[in-house]
Amino acid sequence: MKPLCTVIRTLLLSVLLPWPSTGKFHVIGPSKPIIAIAGEEAVLSCHLDPIVDAQNMEVRWYRTHPSGLVHNYGKHMELQMPEYHGRTEFLKENIARGQVALRIHPIRPFDEGVYSCFFENSTYNKEAQLEMLVTGSGVAPHIHIEPATTGEVKLTCTSTGWYPEPEVQWRDQQGQRLAPDSDTKTKEENGLFYVKTSITMDKSSSEGVSCHIRNPVLSEEKEVYVSVSGALFPWSWIVGLSVPLGILVVANLSCCILCGVLIYKDMI
Repeated sequence: MKPLCTVIRTLLLSVLLPWPSTGKFHVIGPSKPIIAIAGEEAVLSCHLDPIVDAQNMEVRWYRTHPSGLVHNYGKHMELQMPEYHGRTEFLKENIARGQVALRIHPIRPFDEGVYSCFFENSTYNKEAQLEMLVTGSGVAPHIHIEPATTGEVKLTCTSTGWYPEPEVQWRDQQGQRLAPDSDTKTKEENGLFYVKTSITMDKSSSEGVSCHIRNPVLSEEKEVYVSVSGALFPWSWIVGLSVPLGILVVANLSCCILCGVLIYKDMI
């Protein structure tokens, strides 16, 4: 009976305390998605639990499938996905404590997705998954004004560098939404969105309008305001002033000619 008890106790200990005897471990990654800004850098981190020296382990980052290699610590970097060439750096300052990280720079919309952080020693392997969300708030919008039909002007608001697809609104001075004539969001070659929206206003309107572009991930908004009458005023001012200026120039020229004639007669 005693040998049987010893066997049972040994089995229980092996189940309850497996890590010291078998070298097993867990891989722990961030519990929340990582928010990465397009054009900047992102750091994806993970660590072992319990603390294990990972200097002699294979540490691999990949996407979707193990063949989608993002970075590999120590070997097989020739298999790295072309999209990541020259953009990844393995951070191993704390690898002896089982802590590693991967820096990606610059961030592109393509980088958004789920990553696997994989550790493997001679007898065991484990991985953890983490998600990265890419976002970007573009440049400040700009409004261009041009004539439309008689008595109206067309306002066109543009901006670039947004991700994901932004929300766009025209608003009056009271903050009420205005319906646009057109609203387009085009994905450029770099994966970021170019925004172009337009609205028609009465040329004589004293109301101001604003164009708002909002990043839905960061809840960050950029806007530009314009007063239609104020924007048109410089041109009407120039046109209105050109008439009296013309009269003044002609009058001065006539006066100079008359003075010249009088002086010439006196000399004779």
